[in-house]
Amino acid sequence: MNFKKILLFIGFLAVSVGIAFGLYYMFFRAAPTGVTPAGNENINAGTGGLPTAGTGVPPTGGVNAPTALPPTNVPTVSPTANGGLTAVTPVAAVPTVGASLSSSGQLNYYNRADGKFYRVGTDGTVSSLSNNVFFDVSSAKFDPKGNKAILEYPDGSNVMYDFTTNKQVTLPAHWKDFDFSPSGSQIVAKSLGTDPAARFLVTSNPDGTNAHPFQELGDNQDKVQVAWSPNNDILATATTGQQLDVDRQEVYFLGQYGQNFKSMVVEGLGFQPKWAPSGQQMMYSVSGHANDWKPDLWVVDAQGDNIGRNRRNLNVSTWANKCTFADDNTMYCGVPNDLPRGAGLQPAIADSTPDTIYKISLTTGLQTKVAVPEGSHTVDTMMLSADKKTLYFTDKGTGVLNKIAL
Repeated sequence: MNFKKILLFIGFLAVSVGIAFGLYYMFFRAAPTGVTPAGNENINAGTGGLPTAGTGVPPTGGVNAPTALPPTNVPTVSPTANGGLTAVTPVAAVPTVGASLSSSGQLNYYNRADGKFYRVGTDGTVSSLSNNVFFDVSSAKFDPKGNKAILEYPDGSNVMYDFTTNKQVTLPAHWKDFDFSPSGSQIVAKSLGTDPAARFLVTSNPDGTNAHPFQELGDNQDKVQVAWSPNNDILATATTGQQLDVDRQEVYFLGQYGQNFKSMVVEGLGFQPKWAPSGQQMMYSVSGHANDWKPDLWVVDAQGDNIGRNRRNLNVSTWANKCTFADDNTMYCGVPNDLPRGAGLQPAIADSTPDTIYKISLTTGLQTKVAVPEGSHTVDTMMLSADKKTLYFTDKGTGVLNKIAL
C-alpha cells in the first residue's frame, strides 16, 4: 500500500517538473543576441547591436533656433489726436479739484495731495499760486481771470481767497453752489436758511459784501442750478415748471432783476445745462424714455425772446459736464463707450466706463471721432486751451488732470 503511494507521488512530481520546464521554455528563455525581433528592424543598427553615439557638438549660430515673431495687431499710440488711440499725458499726476482755465489761457487747479494751488502757464511751466496750505478743500470755483477762488470745505465753511493779495475772507456757511459773473466782479449763490421762507438766490461782491437776495427758493433749492450766462442776463435755471407728462418738463430762466424770461420745454429728466461762449445758445443733457433713459445732448437758443427756439437733439449719449465749447458752433465731448438702460437717471453707473472723445458740430450735428484716450479714462470735466491745440480733462475715478494734443 505504501509502495503504491510512493509511485504516485513520484509520478506527480515528474509531471509538475515537466510542466514547469515547458512554461519556462516558452516565456522566459533569453532571446538570441544580435537579432532584432521581427517587425521592429532597426535599419541603422550594426551587426553588434545599437550604434554608438557620436561626440556631441554644441550648436553654433543658432541656425535651427526658433525665431521670435513680432506681436501682431498691436494698435499704435498716436502723440496727437487723429481719431484712434491717442497718448494721454498727466498735467498733475495727483488727485485735483477745481481745474479751470482762466481768460488768459492759464490752467489753475488744487492739488489734494499737498493742499496747495498751482498754475500751468501757456508755456507749460508750473508754479504755485500761494505758499499757503489749504487743508481738505472739497470744491474750488475760480473767477474768470483765475486770480480769486471760492473754497468750500466738508464742514460747510466757505472762504474767498485772493491769490494776488494772499488775503482770505470768510463767507456765510449757509451759502452754497457759487458762480462768478463773467467779469468776476460779482458772485451768485444759494442762501439756504433753516426756514424754507429764508432761502434765496443771492448776489454779492466776491468778499460777501453788498449781498442782495433776488429769487425765493422755498423747498425748491435742489431744482435750481446756478449758472451765470456769458451775456450777463441769466444767473440760474429752475426745473420747477409744469410736469407735462412722464418725462417732459418746463424749465425757467432766472435773472437778478426780476426779468420775465420765457420758459422752455425739455424732453427728459435730469436737466444739466452748459452755456455756449456767447450766451446765445445753451447745450444741455436730459434723459427720457425715447433713448431708454440714457442721457441725450440737445442745443437750443437761450437769449431774450429766442429762448426755446431751434431746439434740436444732437443724438449723442453723454452728459453736459463731459463737454466743452470750442466756439458757439463746435464742442468736444467725452462719450461713454457703453451705457446701460437707465444710466441717465443714475449717472454713477458710468463712473468707471471709458470714454471716447468726439468733436460735434452744433449746426450740422456732424460727429467726428477725435481720440480714444490711451488707458482707461472716464472724463469728469473737460477744457480746451485758448489756442485750441490741447484738450484738458480730469479723470472721474482718480481726479488726475490730463491732456491730449489735438
